[in-house]
Amino acid sequence: MDHNMQAFIGSTTELLPRIDWNIRFFGAHKQTVPSPWSMTKEFHHAFEILIVLDGAQETVLENEQYIIQQDEILLIPPGFEHTNHCISPESMTYFCAHFDIDEPALRMKIMKNCEWVYTPSSPYHNRLRTCLQKWIDILNDRDILFATAKLRAQVVLFELLEILMDIQPTTTDVRTNQSITTAKYAKEIAEAIKWTFKKKCIETNGSVDFTIHIQPIIASLGISPNYGLEVFQKIYQMSPRKYLSDLKLQEAKILLQQPQLSLNEIANWLGYKNLSHFSRQFKRWTGINPSEFRKKTSI
Repeated sequence: MDHNMQAFIGSTTELLPRIDWNIRFFGAHKQTVPSPWSMTKEFHHAFEILIVLDGAQETVLENEQYIIQQDEILLIPPGFEHTNHCISPESMTYFCAHFDIDEPALRMKIMKNCEWVYTPSSPYHNRLRTCLQKWIDILNDRDILFATAKLRAQVVLFELLEILMDIQPTTTDVRTNQSITTAKYAKEIAEAIKWTFKKKCIETNGSVDFTIHIQPIIASLGISPNYGLEVFQKIYQMSPRKYLSDLKLQEAKILLQQPQLSLNEIANWLGYKNLSHFSRQFKRWTGINPSEFRKKTSI
């Protein structure tokens, strides 16, 4: 912490860390599938966690085969190509969920330390299994209110993230390390884009219409722009330009919920000298204009 800041807040002040991230939980379901069932090759920009509740599944992950037996847990990192295939004689029941977090340090720690398969003999299996069961219990509760289900699902996600943060690696895999290197570059690019965007907003303070160029940001990190674009797309499943657009949308939503700020001030803060330009862009993002969004969120 800066020395002057320490002097200002006093030697006895204790601060909790500032939270500036988005955590998403989506695509969770429980399903029973017949023996011929299989999924075509796919990959996600988010994490996928899956538990086989009955039967067995073959998963090909980054060209390596894994057999996931009953009660075993599979964790698939973002950007990893995989296929799933039911190998039980009759059927298989599984539960899976997708989640994501835009905090690069946490995302990287999970990808670096976590294994792909957790069997009942793993020291972390019981904690993971208990956490996943809480999601399944929400699915099984037919009387739960939708809003309550959303809140409980998010609480469980935070519990899961805490478990994943606690996990310590037990093996070193060259292929995994290569993928981690790719993720590291993508994370550095994302952080540089976020830092540049925040810096531009603060420096201009709405007085100058600014444009952020992605390729010079990548080059400033000592990474070839073409390679940087490729690895970013692989890990985040979106272009750096789309990532910047999402940052602007996130910031716009936060600012619009502050009634003391005018729409003109918000537009200028985000780099739009023209309010109509900002309004058109916001409507492309959300389907409604900024004033409608403000009215909706103030209720």
